[in-house]
Amino acid sequence: MAEFNESSLSDYDPRIDEAIQFLRLANDADTMNRQEALEDLKFVNGDQWPVELQNSRNLESRPVLTINKLDGYCRQVVNQIRQQRPRPKVHGMNSQADEKTAQVIQGIIRHIEANSNADNAYDTATDYAVRMGWGYIRLRTDYVSDDSFDQEIYIEPIDNPFTVYYDINSIMPDGSDAERCLITTMMRKADFSKLYPDAEVTSFTQRGTGDSQSEWITKEDIRLAEYYYMVRERAKLYMLSDGSATFATDKDFFKRLENMGIEIIDERESVKKSVKYCKLTANEILEEGEWAGKYLPIIPVYGRHVIVGDKRKKFGMVRHAKDAQRMYNFWQTSLTESVALAPKAKWIMAEGQDEGHENDWAQANIKSFPLLRYKQTDIDGRQAPPPTRLQPEPPPAGILEATGLIDQDIKVLMGVFDPAQLKQGNISGKALNGQQQQVDLNNFDFYDNLCKSQAQVARAILDLIPKIYDTERVMRIIGDDGKPELVTVNERDAVNNLMKNDLTVGLYDVVMDTGPGYNSKRQEALETITPILSADPQLMSQIGDLWFRNMDFPGADVIADRLATLNPLSKIDEKSDVPPQIQMAMAQAQAQVQQMQQKMQQMEIAMKQRADIEQVKQDAETKRELMRQTAKAHNTETMAEVKVNDQNTRAITSQNKVEIEAIMELLLHHMDTKRLEKEIQVRNAEQYAYANQANQDIANQ
Repeated sequence: MAEFNESSLSDYDPRIDEAIQFLRLANDADTMNRQEALEDLKFVNGDQWPVELQNSRNLESRPVLTINKLDGYCRQVVNQIRQQRPRPKVHGMNSQADEKTAQVIQGIIRHIEANSNADNAYDTATDYAVRMGWGYIRLRTDYVSDDSFDQEIYIEPIDNPFTVYYDINSIMPDGSDAERCLITTMMRKADFSKLYPDAEVTSFTQRGTGDSQSEWITKEDIRLAEYYYMVRERAKLYMLSDGSATFATDKDFFKRLENMGIEIIDERESVKKSVKYCKLTANEILEEGEWAGKYLPIIPVYGRHVIVGDKRKKFGMVRHAKDAQRMYNFWQTSLTESVALAPKAKWIMAEGQDEGHENDWAQANIKSFPLLRYKQTDIDGRQAPPPTRLQPEPPPAGILEATGLIDQDIKVLMGVFDPAQLKQGNISGKALNGQQQQVDLNNFDFYDNLCKSQAQVARAILDLIPKIYDTERVMRIIGDDGKPELVTVNERDAVNNLMKNDLTVGLYDVVMDTGPGYNSKRQEALETITPILSADPQLMSQIGDLWFRNMDFPGADVIADRLATLNPLSKIDEKSDVPPQIQMAMAQAQAQVQQMQQKMQQMEIAMKQRADIEQVKQDAETKRELMRQTAKAHNTETMAEVKVNDQNTRAITSQNKVEIEAIMELLLHHMDTKRLEKEIQVRNAEQYAYANQANQDIANQ
């Protein structure tokens, strides 16, 4: 941004004379264009009758009608341009530029356009170019806020093109070769006194055709001028060992190169250009500085122009259709006048037939009666026919025919008409669309000139970006689909000592994307993808997220996001340094690894289930063996007790020995049988319970 310094010098500055002289020169060279453009602008906005004819008809109380058809045709052309707004595409031009940085710069340009509401500037300039022949767009730089050192670039409209005095030697359609420009602006006197308390308020009478006031000083306002001019200075250009070329900036320039280890490998005489700026009144400079870019911040948008002799004539759509519009207004007024003055329908009857009903017949032309009574005889008593009505004179057929022909002339002169009228009968929508495209070619030059001017706006921004966004900062960028994203520009990697998203190096240029807008492209993509998915539904897993993302119904983005999570190809980052092919291979490999991990987890679960079942079986078998060993030990103990009892029994008297032995044998046999049966039942019950518990544990697993 230019750093403006207030000046309180009272001495007269020669640049004031230079600015005044330039204003006079630009106005003199463009006087006819300005005068005719001003008439076109007034005409298309409704001032379409010659003053003398309008005054004479008003004195005679005759109608003066204006059926303004030109304004609608101009709006149709401007609105067609709005539907297909051109957008810049940034690409690198040398080895220091890279594609990723180009995308970031392209996103910054879209951010500048969105932040500035640049569409308003483009539309205003285009509307003036269509109506009168030219309009202007301007660039401005300013701080983000009052408490910030960061600056932003802004694109602003110029509401009145007549306040701009452009370089008359500029011949390029985008104004890229212009070297001088002056803009007049109005400011309230109170604000002027606060901003410049030491400045004098003096009048200045110089102005051009179409400028809003006749003097720089009005009752409440003061007129200021912003003067941009290019300065050329002879200087020596040095080629450095790092591949860059630069001019010597100061006396320490060579010492700094030596400290950085950079050598000068070549030099030549050249011209160093810079754009200066000053804001002035009629007799003093208020502000002055240097514009940061190499182009003037005022970019013209031209309509049509042609060189006649040594004069350049600039005009829009209205210029050649004014006579046809005047004729159309005249014939429509004449038609209205003839119909309005035509006598009303009259009744013819014999004298005396309305006797007794005179009031009804007198109001028959202004009231609707259900019936009208009359006498069948005249005043002499003779038989008379019924009253008859005379039809009024119809509108003149010649006027109607002339009006229709003039209407067609206006359409031809404006280059806008209904393509359905080109061919009689029913035609297909595709054929009608083809005819509409042919009709649009009549005024395509307005759209093409806007593309050239917008390209120059983008180039001027490209020239400003390394100087305005020259420090590390977080910025918003906007993609082709309008989605914002935050990125860090001029970010230094301390580990590798490299710069990421470095906007200060590399050479870039722009080309204009003049196709349909993003919404139209999205609709076209939807119409193309739908039949493909119908033919091969399996493609839904690969492109289903793209299909839903191009739809407009609520929730389409949510469905697209969910499908994208299932599609590894959707994870590709176009802004990454890794090529898309490598990203796809990595995504596919990662998906395969995830599938293998899932299979391994399933196998581990199955193996764990089998191990649990085997453990249950082993526990059941251990319990069964324990039961067997317990029963065996119990039997051994019982037999030992029996032996002890047997030995004790031998001490009994011999008299009862045989009897007792017989009884004991019978008793022991009976006890052993009962005990064994009971132990077998208990053991079977325990085994059955353990088996049921094991089966239940297996089922739960």
